[in-house]
Amino acid sequence: MDNCDQDAGGFRLGPIKEEVKPDISQLNDSNNSSFSPKAESPGPFLQAMNMVNVLPGGGGNNNQLAQAPTAQQQYPPNHPLSGSKHLCSICGDRASGKHYGVYSCEGCKGFFKRTVRKDLTYACRENRNCIIDKRQRNRCQYCRYQKCLSCGMKREAVQEERQRGARTSTGRLNAASAAAGGSLGTAGGISGGSSIGASSAADDFMPNSVSRDFTIERLLDAEQRAEAHSGDRALAFLRVGPNSTVQPDYKGAVSALCQVVNKQLYQMVEYARLMPHFAQLPLADQVILLKAAWNELLIANVAWCSIVSLDDALTGLGHDSAFERRSPVQQPQQLFLNQSFSYHRNSAIKAGVHAIFDRILSELSVKMKRLNLDRRELSCLKAIILYNPDIRGITNRADIELCREKVYACLDEHCRLEHPGDEGRFAQLLLRLPALRSISLKCLDHLFFFRIISDRPLDELFYEQLESQPPPGMTLKHE
Repeated sequence: MDNCDQDAGGFRLGPIKEEVKPDISQLNDSNNSSFSPKAESPGPFLQAMNMVNVLPGGGGNNNQLAQAPTAQQQYPPNHPLSGSKHLCSICGDRASGKHYGVYSCEGCKGFFKRTVRKDLTYACRENRNCIIDKRQRNRCQYCRYQKCLSCGMKREAVQEERQRGARTSTGRLNAASAAAGGSLGTAGGISGGSSIGASSAADDFMPNSVSRDFTIERLLDAEQRAEAHSGDRALAFLRVGPNSTVQPDYKGAVSALCQVVNKQLYQMVEYARLMPHFAQLPLADQVILLKAAWNELLIANVAWCSIVSLDDALTGLGHDSAFERRSPVQQPQQLFLNQSFSYHRNSAIKAGVHAIFDRILSELSVKMKRLNLDRRELSCLKAIILYNPDIRGITNRADIELCREKVYACLDEHCRLEHPGDEGRFAQLLLRLPALRSISLKCLDHLFFFRIISDRPLDELFYEQLESQPPPGMTLKHE
């Protein structure tokens, strides 16, 4: 958006430009039997998250891991490294030296180090015999870690390296921490005078506690408790003011919509406060995460609530049917902000916002229903949105990345246990996140165009609520 500052999900109101005006020229053809848009490419998001289907391994013992290619297989005869013994023992790439007991590349060295220091656990989606080579080493973290161990990498060597670094690098880490502004405050469980830098802080982010706290039950419990105890409280963020460009006939309806959204914003902040380890992050990081995620979290809830308006014929085919996932669906006519507030498509057409109306339903609600998305999976997707380590301005990036990795593990395990015959389900769920992000940015365009955002910055509202006491009956600590 040209008129918005999108840094860390925040924004400031600038001059309204003509190109920001909602598009009312493209109305979906009601006779079109295929309502769903074209499938999206996974793009860099899934490449970064290694969400590529693992190639099935060969037969034999399930515990037997594929061996790294030899130098002759990896390089042509005239290559300088042809015949070299110093190749990575795990993947066959060029080794940078001997790390933790074996020759390995920087990638496998870093992978093993992160796994040990953060106490990460993985699961194989195949038969625990995936090929681990230079090209496919990122496809299965479980088999890659097992191959690290089988090739001789020593966990204790990582711990010894960490202890040596703590004794010899105090001054350097203090300087790096001060320069980055990344030291953990007392709320994070580390005293203000602790000599721990940004990368080391992630390793001391209570890995055992993180593993224990990040369960789907905890994520779902945070949502339910926030909804139960927030009552009628709301953030004064959206309103139809004197400068709003909403048509007079719709000001009453838009005002009611703003009130619903403001209540959901309040619930969302309370939900975040109840999420595992969120309250332990510095307050500034909490605000940055909320500013970046609020619109995506709200739209995810709207898409979930709107599933009830979809054509019931979808459910008759069975959610595991490949035909069902390609079958057309009647164009939905209602969008539900909650169980009691809905918005009809005719009203969206008259207001000129039918394009975003249709995108929410076609790219999110329809796909959720075809996947038979359950509430636990929705909770995981929302947690992935909230714990975003890639936002500019975050100080404890590694801590947040660790939280997100634990959520990925929860979702992956849930998919394997509850849908054992649906091997692509994990990837299908994550494919909704890019669409959700795109739709949320378009929604911001509409809010700015209609001038229904209050003059107070959203981060001020978040700061006030986060610094206030939680509603009665809702404690921030899990028993």
